[in-house]
Amino acid sequence: MKYLRYNGGFRSVNNTLYTFEIWQESEAPFVVQDIAVTGDEHIEIEWQEVDKLEPVRSSKATLTLFSDTDRQFVDLYTIAADGVRLDVMRDGALYWSGYLDPELYEEPFSYKKNYEVSLTFSDFAILDRLKWSYAGFLTLQAILDRCLAASGINYIGVVKYISTKLTQYTEDDITSAISVLGENFFDEDGEAMTYREVLDEVLRAFSLHLQQKAGNVFVFDLNAVKTALNPEPVAWSSDDAVLSVDKVYNNVTMEYSPYEQLEVISGKVDEESIGDGTDGYLVRTDTAVNDYGSMSSPEGFRIKLSDAAKGNVVKGVDAKYFRINPVYSGNSEAGVAWTVKIMNASGSYTNYLNAISEVVGRTVLTVDKKSYIADSGYFTRQKYQLRVNLSLLFDTRYNPFEQDSRENESGDYDDLQNWCNFSYVPFLLTLRDESGNALYHWENKGVMNTNSYVHSASNCKWVAGEGQMGDAFLCWYDYANRQGSTGLGGWQTNKHIIGYYRKGELPSLVRKKDDGEYIDLPPVPGWLELKIGSGVQCYDYKSSSEWKLRDDIYSKTRWVLYKDAAVTLVDKYGREVEKTDIIHNAWINKNAKESLEVKTILGTLSDPNPVAYGQIFKTSDKSVITELHRAGRTDRVERLNIGTIYSNYASRHNILTGTAEIVPLFCVFSDINEQGVYLSLSEVQHLRQDESVMKIVAISSDEYEAIEYQE
Repeated sequence: MKYLRYNGGFRSVNNTLYTFEIWQESEAPFVVQDIAVTGDEHIEIEWQEVDKLEPVRSSKATLTLFSDTDRQFVDLYTIAADGVRLDVMRDGALYWSGYLDPELYEEPFSYKKNYEVSLTFSDFAILDRLKWSYAGFLTLQAILDRCLAASGINYIGVVKYISTKLTQYTEDDITSAISVLGENFFDEDGEAMTYREVLDEVLRAFSLHLQQKAGNVFVFDLNAVKTALNPEPVAWSSDDAVLSVDKVYNNVTMEYSPYEQLEVISGKVDEESIGDGTDGYLVRTDTAVNDYGSMSSPEGFRIKLSDAAKGNVVKGVDAKYFRINPVYSGNSEAGVAWTVKIMNASGSYTNYLNAISEVVGRTVLTVDKKSYIADSGYFTRQKYQLRVNLSLLFDTRYNPFEQDSRENESGDYDDLQNWCNFSYVPFLLTLRDESGNALYHWENKGVMNTNSYVHSASNCKWVAGEGQMGDAFLCWYDYANRQGSTGLGGWQTNKHIIGYYRKGELPSLVRKKDDGEYIDLPPVPGWLELKIGSGVQCYDYKSSSEWKLRDDIYSKTRWVLYKDAAVTLVDKYGREVEKTDIIHNAWINKNAKESLEVKTILGTLSDPNPVAYGQIFKTSDKSVITELHRAGRTDRVERLNIGTIYSNYASRHNILTGTAEIVPLFCVFSDINEQGVYLSLSEVQHLRQDESVMKIVAISSDEYEAIEYQE
């Protein structure tokens, strides 16, 4: 908890009262001390120069104190960036707040007392040190609130000047009316952005800016402050004022990355988290087998079983994580094990986990990463499918990575080939709302018991409510020889689910698609969850009348391993979908030389995308937003932003620099000699002198009619 440690104050040359308080993290309250300021400045507050388009206008304050004893303030130094806060008041009202930057602390070392110590505080620097940690839907306001809370600054309130609306007919506050997905701020490896990066990107997408001033935090866009605020006249107080001009751009490229999650769900187990491949193994193969060797041949591979692993897969209670370390056979890989039966020293087999059966019920694994499927509309849903894949190792061989042989259980492997022509593994694909309630689950169990390969609306469908294991199955078989071969043995991926279809070859449409189970997009938006269940149902296909469950294979089964459970977005033909960044180009001023590039990670698409995390959503119903309204124009937000850029960089805009009387408000400015409305680019306030060194730039309202877009 923070307690008041020091306070002090002074009056400026114009008799303005400035007071300050230093609050420090502590387990108990301090005896508050009055301290003295010294030096020419006492307190200096600086908003460093930023471009008109820069989202966050951060500031810092330098406080100069008089140290009357040796190292009086050295205990203010702390590694924690949120340990010491400065609050500055102007005539009793909060004026500025920020935290001591521990990396900038210094004081004279040659004196024992009566020397100056300068402390530098910053309002938003701490956000660069903190990693974002929120997922799910958040309104823009919730993100602002979290970032301001993380900054720790003291402020009166948030004041908004925002001209963007949902539509031309509404007066909504977009910070409440628009939501985004927190998952958008994590990369493909799960690494999070910093709070500062998140804040920048959220503001940039809507041409918004954020600044602390006069005790409040202001969120605004150029068009709004230009039209809504009455300019304050600048009172230049020195002879150092300079007139210059802002840059003019030739063209602008707006590049929006919608962050499409084409691999909607990806269940991976981190190999390294299960061991380094050399020690701690619970079980192992004793040999690599071949036609001429014996059980004393060199090692084939080792396998380690574990109750703990990193990744986004949660094993079932009765399962274990596994890691395979190859020596002469197999590959390095990890996943979830259900059955592991290894030959022991006496030549008999020891089962280290579960005996496999056809019984459906227990959960083998759950992919912990739930992914959002957006409501993309009926016609967009018809363009896509979801493909469910699972790699299964179901094998009877002593070493499943070598050819069957006398030493490698060739007899049992022949039985696997002959008996297990069709095999089915239960899975549960559930669509949930943000609270975790089941909206729909997928069912395809009606296909199993048909003499067909057809997926129809009656046997493959989304069904409302919670499902159970056995409602849907993944299928394994051999495309080329469904009667005399198996889809099992070694690592195999599931195929298009069929029943006991015996009418010759499967259609080329089935055979030419990549392996996997293809399902429709759900009818409503929600969070997709994938579970794989226990039980492998193996059926024998020998004649037109025989469709037999071969439960006699299970006593011969030595390996049942699972890995790489995945759900992928594909097109309606089952082909891979390519990720696409959206680029808008427009001329700004063809006579200028310099180009401008702006990249955003939040924005709008012409058609909603079911798996793009970078889309923006209506808070009310989570529908995807494709257009917004600003300054009389309804368009994609990227084109609205181009309007702001065009209006402020297509022609000459004055810049005025010089020393002026402090204007303690957040405002726009006017000048008696140069017409226009001006916004501060930078400012250094010298509180003792009641003066500011200012750099202000003319701004313009949004204009769209004259923009020439480049196709």
